[in-house]
Amino acid sequence: MGDMGDGKILIVDDDPIVLKSLRKMLELSNYSVDCASEGRSALEMIERNGYDVILSDINMPEMNGFSLLEKVKEKIPSSAFIVITGYGTIEDAVSAMKMGAYDFVTKPINDEQILIQIKRFFDQRGLEEENVTLRKELKNRYRLGNMIGQDYKMQKIYELVEHIADTPVTVSIQGENGTGKSLLARVIHRNSCRKDKPFVEVSCGALPETLLESELFGHAKGSFTGAIRDHIGKFGQASGGTIFLDEISAASPSLQLKLLRVLQERQFERVGGSQTVTVDVRVIIASNNDLLELVHKKQFREDLYYRVNVMHVDLPPLRERLGDIRLLGQHFFNTFAKKYSKKLKGIASSAQKLLERYSWPGNVRELENVIERAVILAKGPYLTSENFPAAAIEARPLMKASNGILPLSDAMEPYEKQVIQNALEYSGWSRKKAAELLQINRTTLFKKMRKHGLLRRH
Repeated sequence: MGDMGDGKILIVDDDPIVLKSLRKMLELSNYSVDCASEGRSALEMIERNGYDVILSDINMPEMNGFSLLEKVKEKIPSSAFIVITGYGTIEDAVSAMKMGAYDFVTKPINDEQILIQIKRFFDQRGLEEENVTLRKELKNRYRLGNMIGQDYKMQKIYELVEHIADTPVTVSIQGENGTGKSLLARVIHRNSCRKDKPFVEVSCGALPETLLESELFGHAKGSFTGAIRDHIGKFGQASGGTIFLDEISAASPSLQLKLLRVLQERQFERVGGSQTVTVDVRVIIASNNDLLELVHKKQFREDLYYRVNVMHVDLPPLRERLGDIRLLGQHFFNTFAKKYSKKLKGIASSAQKLLERYSWPGNVRELENVIERAVILAKGPYLTSENFPAAAIEARPLMKASNGILPLSDAMEPYEKQVIQNALEYSGWSRKKAAELLQINRTTLFKKMRKHGLLRRH
């Protein structure tokens, strides 16, 4: 079976041959093993040492397996009690399971079956402990409002938000679809002195140009066909609060000019109206396009760009914050298990590894949708790969050798470059500090930087 892992196991049986054979087999699998020939001495050892797993025969003199099981459940309920029974006494095993036994095995004993049962117990316990740890981290260290992330890029964003949230400064957010631009805007608003005032969101790309100006600034009655009453507009609705303009790059040149005036003078006129309206609104804009590149292409006003780009935030895609996939997955798992009243324990380790290999082109939003679907479809206590759509568990595309097996160095290369770049950025491109973070020497770091083209980039 190979190495299985560490763990403390007690074997209880009045047959010395059984004790000897089981002990040898389990020690070969790197478990720490003690033996007891009857129930009372076993109980003393349990009280003194505590054990992860107790393998116990049912029929023993003085204290039988049932009595020992009852005592064990009182003293160390988190342990796994595995019953050893003969073929003719399956009823006893069933009774023991009802009393709280973890599993049972029949004589003659199958070594592989016992190893599988023990490994399953340790895997499940490890996963439960990991879930508890993740829940604590979600509550304490790695979130700001509803935003979650332990990646240092996200931590830097949290620090920035804490500095700028309670100021009137205009903020521009850039990031791919699904990275959480709207969520970040709401976090900024909720951490500001305007939190008790309206937060108004406008998706500029979702409205035709003819309607967008009216939607933003309002219109006067009769200003166009269908304008049967005055309309205050989104800027008016956001008075005293925050307006979030998503996909700002969709705004026409004339609308960009009007936005520039609002940012400079806090004034505008409604469509078809002559009265000047003054507003007190904090503006946050977002785009999944590089606005500076659009400026160079003459598709976005340069003066508006510098006005909205007072404080800039780059939201990284999920593929650049791989360490957050587990944390976000746990958050969405907790949310949807509660929403759908599903009594689930967590995400299986094998399924988690698949999620961490996927490139997530839809970013956090895609991960959220995948976990919600998996929770709805889950039948067992854990989410498994069977609960995820095929597209969401495919490994990111990589070149393969002719035999179909990818060399390990090739498989790790995309990850290696990203990890090294993250360390360099975090350390301000100090090779000494980056090498210390990566726990490699500076010569090795220099060679890897040259290999990945990071010397030229710096």
